[in-house]
Amino acid sequence: MDAPSLVPTLDDLRCELDRAERDLVCADMIDNFQRRDIEMDAARRRRDDIKAQIARIEETR
Repeated sequence: MDAPSLVPTLDDLRCELDRAERDLVCADMIDNFQRRDIEMDAARRRRDDIKAQIARIEETR
């Protein structure tokens, strides 16, 4: 039996990017400024990481 691949596909990454961008918008609506900053920083890092992964995959095509 073949094990599923642990490497996300380009479609998986695009879905994750959509989710990360939505999380960033939601974080911007938090009314507790300290929590808002923490959540927005995390969402930005996640979004940027996913964008970098997509770029690496697209470069190899």
